[in-house]
Amino acid sequence: MSKRLFISFFTFLTTLCIFAQQNDPVVFKINGTPVYKSEVEKAYKKGGPENNETINEFVERYINFKLNVAEAKAERLDTTARYQRQFTTYRSQLAIPYLQDTKYEDEYIAQIYNRMLENVEINHVMFPFERAEIVLPADTLAAYKKAMEGRAKILEKGFANAGFNTERSGARFLPKAESRNGYMGWISPFMLASNVEDAIYNLPEMEVSMPIRAARGYHIVQVLKKRPAMGSAEIEQVIFNFTQIPPMLNQIDSVGKVAWREYKNIKSGKETFDALCEEFTRVHQTDKKNCYFGVVGLDSNLPLDFTTAALNLKDPGEISEPVMSDYGFHIIKLLKRIPIASLDEIKPQLREKIIRSDKVQNLSNEKRRLQKSNFNVRINNDAYAKLIEIAQEISPRDSVFLTRIKNQNEIIIDIDGKRGYPVSEFEKYIRNRQISQKKNIDEPTLSQIEEASPYSLSTDILKEYLESFTSFLLSAYEDDTLEKRSPKFAQIINAISEDLLLFEVKDKNVWKRSMTDEKGLTEYFSQNKANYSLNDTKYKGLVIYAQNQSLLKKAKSIVDKTKKHDLIIEKIKSTLNKDSITVKIEPGLWSKGENPYVDNKIFNGDEPAPYNGYPYFFVTGKLIDTPEDFTDVRNKVEQDYQEQLEKDWATYLKNKYTVEINQSVLNTIR
Repeated sequence: MSKRLFISFFTFLTTLCIFAQQNDPVVFKINGTPVYKSEVEKAYKKGGPENNETINEFVERYINFKLNVAEAKAERLDTTARYQRQFTTYRSQLAIPYLQDTKYEDEYIAQIYNRMLENVEINHVMFPFERAEIVLPADTLAAYKKAMEGRAKILEKGFANAGFNTERSGARFLPKAESRNGYMGWISPFMLASNVEDAIYNLPEMEVSMPIRAARGYHIVQVLKKRPAMGSAEIEQVIFNFTQIPPMLNQIDSVGKVAWREYKNIKSGKETFDALCEEFTRVHQTDKKNCYFGVVGLDSNLPLDFTTAALNLKDPGEISEPVMSDYGFHIIKLLKRIPIASLDEIKPQLREKIIRSDKVQNLSNEKRRLQKSNFNVRINNDAYAKLIEIAQEISPRDSVFLTRIKNQNEIIIDIDGKRGYPVSEFEKYIRNRQISQKKNIDEPTLSQIEEASPYSLSTDILKEYLESFTSFLLSAYEDDTLEKRSPKFAQIINAISEDLLLFEVKDKNVWKRSMTDEKGLTEYFSQNKANYSLNDTKYKGLVIYAQNQSLLKKAKSIVDKTKKHDLIIEKIKSTLNKDSITVKIEPGLWSKGENPYVDNKIFNGDEPAPYNGYPYFFVTGKLIDTPEDFTDVRNKVEQDYQEQLEKDWATYLKNKYTVEINQSVLNTIR
């Protein structure tokens, strides 16, 4: 049996084996180590009948497999770097389904997708913290008080009359949606902070929310209407620019008149949008593609009036009335409407968008909750309270925070009462987080990012750090204890280990030896020479190529003085090829038609094409009808020698190990 088939057979069997129970009878023992009926029976039912084997024939091979594993361990092959590397790789891959529960992730992505199918029209106001980057608990009180006062005013007068509308000249390109106070218009996911968005999509129409704390301040929202999502629009535009920004009133009037005149000409058929675009590109010395604007959606960072006009276009080719921004008047042409794609189509992109947003915190929180539910995690609140005291005055993102920690030796986290972690370990983690805050992560993943939401409140940051640190510890603990907690995984890993050990021990003692043991191959050939023959007369020797006739002559001189081929090769290498390869040597065994240079010199063949860079050649050797040594029939000798080594190896193992078979139990397996 080839080594590939051999390995594949037992890989298949061992992955099906079930660990024995206390009432599982023993089929056989190897040096006292039992192998149980459940394992043998399962393996036989899946592997034995396919090979038309009786149970006794199968068990003989299965015992041989187990003997090889035992010998591999005896030779400590499970400690080699190659085994450890392969085992670690397999284990890491196989552990993923046991360590990563992605159900909650899929559910959350579906939730956000469902929100994408609905637009919400809102009023909004934010009451910012005085210090946006680092916020201490005392800083939130003033903002919360203002937010509550603002809510009371909204309830009394309504959003429109409460004085919170953002002043606009025309339609500004606002930096962020959260900066828009008063009527915000229609929104979609990812436009506001995650917890603000959560409130919006769960708030009844016309109800005014309580203040919602986010990273930069408190938000109050009111839902006006809901509608099916409009998707996005791919558009072109022609802009009639103001000559200065901000524009004077007379500029707004004059530019507006031109824009409206051109719009009316298009609507009346006197002109086309394409002709207007060509004129625009000629005047501004751009090319046609510069009328192309791109795709516009609710979450585009564009003025409300511009976005509304683009999304209100229904049919391709339809144009909008002139829309004013701080830069001029825009006439927009719809190229096509783009509906929301199906979840299956956009799931990878949506997941990536979630990971890059503050929504990733929701995934992290759920992951942590599920982790904690599997273990007994205890937080030392006394030790944590001392850190909270520091966070009341200093943000954990500030390096000064670490200098204030004095209780490094106290245990802050305990897992299952088996592993305790001191504050000093948490301190190291905080230091690493401070460093990571300064780095850019190009391709963040859930495992890389535990704090995607830019927390600003110092105590929130500390809480997040502790939660993230706990999750980090639980992930390591979960991996370390996986075999103990999951018998099924332990079974799979044991099967992988045995499979790797089988390969290692056979490769070392049989397969590799059958190819590299020159002495053994020579002896085996000598003892079995009568079993080998050549299918025709062959030329055995060397083809020697030279760069010039002088070198060719020198090579011939060496051949005349040295008859053995290995000595010829060594002599040419040490004299003619000392600094560079001036003479090439090709050893071999050739039949007629297999080598044009041999054919020419030995079998009266045609003159061959010159060898590239070595146009002069000659051959040395002889014709043979029977193999002289194992190299003449190497492949066949190696195969036969391997079979002999397999038999010898099996005999060696049977003599070394004591095998006890319980025939009465074996007879019950059918």
